[in-house]
Amino acid sequence: MKKFSKLNNNTTSYTKEESLYKDDFIEITQKDGWSIVNSKDCVFCIPYFIETNQFIIRQEYIPSFKIADGQDYHLYAVGGGIEKGETPEISLIRELEEEAGIVLRENFSVDLDKPLFMSKNGTSKVYTCIIPLTENDYHEVVIKGDGSKIEKMAQTIKMDVKYINTLNTSDILTEYLLMKLKVYLNIS
Repeated sequence: MKKFSKLNNNTTSYTKEESLYKDDFIEITQKDGWSIVNSKDCVFCIPYFIETNQFIIRQEYIPSFKIADGQDYHLYAVGGGIEKGETPEISLIRELEEEAGIVLRENFSVDLDKPLFMSKNGTSKVYTCIIPLTENDYHEVVIKGDGSKIEKMAQTIKMDVKYINTLNTSDILTEYLLMKLKVYLNIS
């Protein structure tokens, strides 16, 4: 046990956090030699319609992805940032309506997975879930988005589960949620 005794000895000195950049969406700080991205926590989901064996995926224009790979559109899960004063569940309910046109009935319970950090150089956490829905769990409305130009360029797609293995996702979060859906549906 002696060889682990140094783990309990808190002799590390920590530096004060210094702000390097800040706008309406992110703040970049520096602490203990690390540049840290501070941004909103997020919620993401894949709605799954039990009766029709379909799920929702989004085709979005994502400027940072376009810079990296040159493609205009990328497949992405439904979701976004948790606004000030929102719980993760309330945020997910709002995002479902804005991005997928799905309004959950009032007593529908959203079961989010435990939050995970997005990366080790950031403070934001992501809450994810698969949302199995029967026709009695929701009603559909016109998709309104968040009003941004980029949101207006997005397209929400209901896709038959038989095509799930043909999708070419662009990000780890969407891929993770599609893998969770495959596990839920027992698809290899």
